[in-house]
Amino acid sequence: MSRIGIPIIFTLMFGLFSCNKVAPSGFWVGFQKELLKENISDQGPYGGHLAMHWKSKKEKAFSSKEIIDFATRNGWELVDTLEVRSEDLKTWDYNKIPIFPLSHTGFSSTPINDSMHEKFPRWINTGLKVYMFKTGWTTVDPGTGESNQVNGFVVLENSGSEMSVYHLWGE
Repeated sequence: MSRIGIPIIFTLMFGLFSCNKVAPSGFWVGFQKELLKENISDQGPYGGHLAMHWKSKKEKAFSSKEIIDFATRNGWELVDTLEVRSEDLKTWDYNKIPIFPLSHTGFSSTPINDSMHEKFPRWINTGLKVYMFKTGWTTVDPGTGESNQVNGFVVLENSGSEMSVYHLWGE
């Protein structure tokens, strides 16, 4: 093999086996692909964010067990859950647009006015459950330097016909 061939093969192997580290939540693309409707992802040298949405015409298309098992197999650790009523979702907006209230300070069920919220559109407007995960990645609040490791969230609509994933990492 030529001297040029070895670096090319090494580079290809590195790219192939490091996908999860290059795209921290990239594994979610493989979850029920045919029902994935939205995939917003942006990564830079200091961090990134992801917002994804799945929708089915059938109830119970998504189950909490299936979601938790999939997340766990891919290195996410469930730490908490929260039930949210549709009435409470009315406060989850930014500039009158429905959002998932996630920022570098973490998730808050009572959103603060933070422009980071616009990166996380909310597609589900009925009662839902939020599953909170440690992802192996860290979020750092640029203003304080405080870090947060609970930065991956799966939102499941109560009938099981819709789900969303939100992840924020870096600074």
